[in-house]
Amino acid sequence: MNLKFVKYSFFISIVIMILAGIYIIYIKDNSSNANSNIGSRETNISKEISIGITDFDTINPILTKNLEMTHILKLVYMPLIDISQDFKVIPGIAEEWSKLEDLTYIINLDDTRKWENGEKIKVEDIEFTINTIKNSNSIYKENVQKIDRVEKIDEDTLKIYLIEPVDFFEYYLCIPIMKESSYNNEIPEGSGEFNISKIDEKEIILESEEIKLIIKIYKTVTELYNNFASEDVDIIITQNTDYEKYIGNIGFEENIIIGREFYYISCENIKDVNTRKYINTILNKERLLYELYNNKYRMADFPLEYGSYLNNKKRQQNDVTSQIKKKSFNLSTTRENKEVAKLIEKILEEKGLKVNVQNYNNTKADLILKSETVLITPDIRQYFKDKSTIERLDKIIKIENDEILKQEYEKIIDEYYEEIPFISIYFNSYIILHNNKIKGDFSGNWYNFFYNINTWYKMI
Repeated sequence: MNLKFVKYSFFISIVIMILAGIYIIYIKDNSSNANSNIGSRETNISKEISIGITDFDTINPILTKNLEMTHILKLVYMPLIDISQDFKVIPGIAEEWSKLEDLTYIINLDDTRKWENGEKIKVEDIEFTINTIKNSNSIYKENVQKIDRVEKIDEDTLKIYLIEPVDFFEYYLCIPIMKESSYNNEIPEGSGEFNISKIDEKEIILESEEIKLIIKIYKTVTELYNNFASEDVDIIITQNTDYEKYIGNIGFEENIIIGREFYYISCENIKDVNTRKYINTILNKERLLYELYNNKYRMADFPLEYGSYLNNKKRQQNDVTSQIKKKSFNLSTTRENKEVAKLIEKILEEKGLKVNVQNYNNTKADLILKSETVLITPDIRQYFKDKSTIERLDKIIKIENDEILKQEYEKIIDEYYEEIPFISIYFNSYIILHNNKIKGDFSGNWYNFFYNINTWYKMI
């Protein structure tokens, strides 16, 4: 019995050893390989990304007229005061600011902000930039046209004196600051997260600690589209709502950012509120966007659609009856918006209203199709004609407390839906296209497309 037990124990030991060997050789080894493959997949990520542009003019952010470059150069040149993704003013080179009186602002600089060579950004750099913009044909000229002069208080403090009061003046200080001693250099010194490491006629290379951006320059839009379709460039930005005709719709993703152009119909010449509400109800905005803009533009409910000063709640429009007295209307428009007006005419006539499109500016027309550039500030006075509403808005825009501003705008928007002095239609858009290998958060606003660029990466 003891011998059999010894033999049986020996046999069991051999089996255990064999199974252990199988585990070590196969299971553990395969697990190791799996972990190795996971690690390999994790390392197959590149932070080198290319962006294609056309119509390149200059690397100088004050002088460029190229839309893509104005956004790209925000990565290189920090503004005096910055704008957040929800349109709040936030620190840039300026750490703090305040209004001393209607014509005087005091600005405290952040003493940790430096040029790329390590020199501290000075008050003199702010003064130089403002004066340079005032004396040039810069896209930022409107931002500083009401500035009379800049006065240095100390190394980190300045005063800005205005010619006349400017509502929400701090929003206008989102100008890129330039260093005087390098302004005329081929590559002016920057102060932002990215540095310019190379520039020639074909490409510009920007580098930060995390990302390398290659800005590829093309002579024509056709060349840009062809290189994007062949994946020689990773990202392009376009306002062409028919881009799919040129590059198809496979192999890339689309991110739409609401633009600055607001389209609306002024109808304050129609005195009957019920008629205005009825036209607003039957005007099929979705059809307009589909037939005219391939659903790339964004439907608008009000000129302020975003911002820290809004509650962004959706409102239900009141039911209105079709029993309206007037059935025939003049619609005034510009030649640029003729196609939009003709489709509005068609939609309204299908609902039983007669529309006569006038291709000229008739301020007395029943309906006036307009487009306005949205201001960087939350000022909406340009859309209203009613004197009492404008007087109220004159007071509202002087409110500096965000919560009170929200409450007052809430009342204005509620009244808008009760009166419909104009019919909001849509916003234009900027379209960011990136191939499927590029991942990350592409949300932004018309002021800055690149808020979340540090989340971008490329699968390789």
